[in-house]
Amino acid sequence: MRKNLLTILFCIGASFVASYQSNAQGTLLYYWNFNNFTSTYTLPVVASLSADYAAPGKDTAKARWIYKPKPGTSSSYSSYCDNVTGDTVNARMGAPAGNGFRARNPSDSMDILVYMPTTHFTNLTIKYACELSSYSSGDSVNVFSYSVDSGATWITGGAGLSEWVDSGLLFYSLITVHVNDIAASNNPRFVFRINTLGRNHTSGGNNRFDNVTLDGDSVNVSLGVNNINAAAPSYSLFPNPAKEVINISSNMEGNKTIIITNIIGKAVITENKNGRNFSINTDALLSGVYYMTIREDATGDVSTNKFIKE
Repeated sequence: MRKNLLTILFCIGASFVASYQSNAQGTLLYYWNFNNFTSTYTLPVVASLSADYAAPGKDTAKARWIYKPKPGTSSSYSSYCDNVTGDTVNARMGAPAGNGFRARNPSDSMDILVYMPTTHFTNLTIKYACELSSYSSGDSVNVFSYSVDSGATWITGGAGLSEWVDSGLLFYSLITVHVNDIAASNNPRFVFRINTLGRNHTSGGNNRFDNVTLDGDSVNVSLGVNNINAAAPSYSLFPNPAKEVINISSNMEGNKTIIITNIIGKAVITENKNGRNFSINTDALLSGVYYMTIREDATGDVSTNKFIKE
């Protein structure tokens, strides 16, 4: 098989990894678990599914998983998608296996387009679980490309992206793609594209997808000539675990928007604070794990910190 600047690792447990370099998992920006996907979409109706989760400050409606014909495809082309039994490979926030997304054949003229605005984030890591229907049908290869201009042009291989990876297993396996192109960072027009190859011209077979995630590291997008040496925001939360109150100490002056979400991503507290030191009443929260996202209103810097409520 052809390789284009790609490292393929096959590990016991059958996890395929496609990457240029290792990248620690940062903030979860978007997550599709497809557990609420119960429909069948047959062309000319196009599937367009919003993310099941978006980080505080992000919009699930702007993050879309779309299965549609490639530009120029005949209007009589026949393909469809539906749900299938999912898995827990790459599941987040305790999500059950539930449903997965099934891209049905023929799919040789179909695109999977994943719209994921990356505003304020860099070091992007895309992960998803994938399996094929059988070794005699279904597509054995995923081909990757991405766009930094909402799909007007596409980048394949080269700087920042592994081009393809086998998905030729009959059980869900983890696929990881690192996009290190600076043009994809902090970009509201970023789109990731998946095409399948192999037996995708036939009417039988399919590929299944589940637990699609985008992780990234927050960046300071306001750096300019006057503040290029400005310190990055940092925050200390205490006590942690918290009881009635949690205190926050910051190195940043100015107004802040505070959003606290529970383990399933639901916002439970939203407040506005000012200055370097402030407190938030947590007495009404149930015991458990929470995430505090702090946005510096003046600069747009975003940081997420985990804490425990006793």
